[in-house]
Amino acid sequence: MHDALTLLSHGRFRTAAFTAAHYPLERIQEAFETIPARTGHLKTQILLDA
Repeated sequence: MHDALTLLSHGRFRTAAFTAAHYPLERIQEAFETIPARTGHLKTQILLDA
């Protein structure tokens, strides 16, 4: 895990290929409602940008 976080923090690993959808906080309900339709996604993660 340490090695993975180091690669991420130094920009050595691109995550864009793993990001299928982005929703602003104002559309959080829509994000939740579309989860069942995204069956091919391995994981759903909600991030709040500060």
